[in-house]
Amino acid sequence: MWLLSLAATLFLCLALGSAAQAASPTPLVFRGSAERKWIALTFDDNTVPGPTLDTLRVLREYQVPASLFVCGYAVDAFPQVTDEIRRGVETGLFEVGDHSATHADLTTIPASDLPYQIGGGTDAFRAATGGRTVPLFRPPYGHNNSLVAQVAGDRGFTHMVLWDVGTEDWTGESPQEIERNIVGRAHNGAIVLLHMAAPNTAAALPGIITRLRAAGYQLVPVSAMLRDRLFVDVDPASELGRALPALTAPGIMSGYDADRFGPTDRLTRRQAAKIVATVAGIHTPIIEQVEYRTFWDVAPTYDARGGIEPYPYDFVEEAVAAGLINGAVDELGRQVFRPDTTITRVQLAQILARMCRQLRGYPAALAGASAGFPDVPGYAAADVGLVASLGLMNGYAPTRFGPYDPAQRGHVAIVMARYLRLADRYGR
Repeated sequence: MWLLSLAATLFLCLALGSAAQAASPTPLVFRGSAERKWIALTFDDNTVPGPTLDTLRVLREYQVPASLFVCGYAVDAFPQVTDEIRRGVETGLFEVGDHSATHADLTTIPASDLPYQIGGGTDAFRAATGGRTVPLFRPPYGHNNSLVAQVAGDRGFTHMVLWDVGTEDWTGESPQEIERNIVGRAHNGAIVLLHMAAPNTAAALPGIITRLRAAGYQLVPVSAMLRDRLFVDVDPASELGRALPALTAPGIMSGYDADRFGPTDRLTRRQAAKIVATVAGIHTPIIEQVEYRTFWDVAPTYDARGGIEPYPYDFVEEAVAAGLINGAVDELGRQVFRPDTTITRVQLAQILARMCRQLRGYPAALAGASAGFPDVPGYAAADVGLVASLGLMNGYAPTRFGPYDPAQRGHVAIVMARYLRLADRYGR
């Protein structure tokens, strides 16, 4: 038997390059670090459009960062599903790993077929969408051996991802059984196996997500568990690094992908509306004000099943209805929101001040509070004075606030985390 195994290994080395050039076998991972209260929800099988689209819709609705392992044949066979996954990748919600070309048992097929099978899912996804994938591989059925690990390493995969919390959702388990199996076995660092195409997974997800978050778990993609920091461009020891877990776990903010948060990038008004509505707790699953929308430049958008996407439309309507963000009137007399315009620092200060007064019960201005910044316009002086006195925003210098500078994503994350820690009503 050892001669057969040696022959197969030599064949693979010849097929993929010399033995001296072969990469190390891809290591197995079953769980993440138990030092953090986090859980990765992972999903296989983009193979049945109806239930798969339902699953993706729930993940978007609850803003759950998730790891999706795709089969190559289904990427081309079901373009609606592929497009929904692509949109999730582009917004930083999903990461896409490989689940082989055809969902074959890789331990039983000829060794010569392994280079085609392993990486077939991510290759197909990149070819179809131009989207980014991650070097994570999950073998179908979890079946693997040394040859599978070697080919996965040669194909550039850094981890072969299995799981330590599973459910038989693919057999038709009820939503209640699925939820009970996962929530009852939840623990720090758990990697949970689910299936996009299982008949009752979408129905089980709201309960799973709500209960895990209520128990204090941060839902993260697998990639986040396999590195020392949540995002490679954020120092975990910085104020931003300490703030981000509280914002990413409930879906208040997310990165562009599993690696990059973009802390110095500018924040648009549509992004600000989502953050504000979520932090303020005014966002609901019900899409309102559809027939008579407020702004002509923020119209409802629809998903592949004809449902209205909450972002950005519903978040904008909610934030404006609550009086937290204002629109404007253009030269034609139309109500406009200008969703792609950058939020400035003075606008961010005004939004925070409204949240402090309306939601936290703070007075219009604190006793003795003064903006102290001569570059702040008069109409915003009280707002800047309030948020500065509360320690929510600072100036660049004692006499310079920079009111018209763009609000950066990292800065917004920090001030929103500070706001979440702010006590209700001054003096309590």
